[in-house]
Amino acid sequence: MPYALFVDDQQISRALPTEHDVWHYADDAGLVVDALIQDETGKPERILEQGYSIREAEPEEAKPLASIEMPKRVA
Repeated sequence: MPYALFVDDQQISRALPTEHDVWHYADDAGLVVDALIQDETGKPERILEQGYSIREAEPEEAKPLASIEMPKRVA
């Protein structure tokens, strides 16, 4: 099942194959922060900015663009 990035209940990214892929997408967009969580390791935990979440999403179908002409012959 693909996953996507949401803010509140609105999907704001395209569906990606794995949850891990969406974490990378969110990190590249600057939406992942280090939170100081009290645990035995003392390492900061990576979390999404407030209001953002990663959830399962409906798969998207790729649709060809009508304005693109395919080459008649490939050399």
